[in-house]
Amino acid sequence: MFKLIKKAIPPSVKDKIKSGIKFIRQLDYRDLIIWMNWIIGIKLPSKVRIDASSLCQLNCRGCFMRKFNYGNRGKGYLKFTDFEKFVKMNPYIKEVELSNLGEVFLNPDLKKIIQFAYSKKVKLTAWNGVNFNTVSDEILEALVKYQFYGMNVAIDGSSQEIYSWYRRNGNFDKVIDNIKKLKEYKEKYHSYHPIIVWQYVVSELNQSESEIKRAKEMAHELGCKIIFIKDWDGFIPDDLPMVERETGLIYENKETGGLYGSEDNKVSYSPLRTLFCVELWTSPQINYDGRLMGCCPNMTKDYGVNVFEIGLKKSLYSDVYKRTKKMLMGGKVCEESPCIDCSFYKKIASENNFITKKEIRRRKGIYD
Repeated sequence: MFKLIKKAIPPSVKDKIKSGIKFIRQLDYRDLIIWMNWIIGIKLPSKVRIDASSLCQLNCRGCFMRKFNYGNRGKGYLKFTDFEKFVKMNPYIKEVELSNLGEVFLNPDLKKIIQFAYSKKVKLTAWNGVNFNTVSDEILEALVKYQFYGMNVAIDGSSQEIYSWYRRNGNFDKVIDNIKKLKEYKEKYHSYHPIIVWQYVVSELNQSESEIKRAKEMAHELGCKIIFIKDWDGFIPDDLPMVERETGLIYENKETGGLYGSEDNKVSYSPLRTLFCVELWTSPQINYDGRLMGCCPNMTKDYGVNVFEIGLKKSLYSDVYKRTKKMLMGGKVCEESPCIDCSFYKKIASENNFITKKEIRRRKGIYD
């Protein structure tokens, strides 16, 4: 009987059934928590950003923390007890981005954080970037042993002379040595993670073809991917065609195209206002001390709630935060919002070009 039914089912339907079964098998309790809340009208993200450390040993050109003298963020680091409490209070969180305005590896509790996240199957990343100058062998091994997912390492050049022009106080050879050690641990544990991406900000000193090509060659030798980023101050390379060809960056539209590039393809991103503002829905930023900041560039003030104290759900549904999201989508202005003085908000408001549901969904959200 079952064989007859099986034969009667068209191949296209069988494929859909198989895909559905595969999808269900990949689900875990965190997805169910999010879906159950979604059914009753509560939208929760599966990813957040928590600044592991606002401290940094370098003094990079264009550093937001140095420019604003730490703003309202303050100097400090994420404590293990706070991270443990956060994960237990918010069991639906699947991913945490730890890097933002400081250096992750200056956090003395980092190993315990990595171990605990691994035990709870919480993916850790540092895609916002690390300088990788100060990393102990113990932490390097822990990154591999406890499956830290991936990170961008800021290396803007292929020699100490060029690298230290932008990453002031940094040591190029030490960074490369740390990547080599990490590679050895990955081979020891037969691990693909952490994924290491060489992040290269194109500036006036490292824009030459020889420098860019050498960096690409070194990244390949180290088993790293490489991405290129435009300088935030609006620098335009002297040999624009060459730089675009070698980096994949697109300079013709400085606001919307090619913020990032790679050696083998060109990537066109949506405007930066979408990249940052949508974080309020898809991956809200939390300060190292638990204060809700909303997005990663916010240096002015928080939303008046502490996630470590009241939990993420209550924080995201606090009055000012809810009104801010409506404001970013074209609703009534919220004077208490940190976004009021933000250049991104001022731009979208002046152009009447507010965040849309489509843009939020494109960033993998399930929100209003």
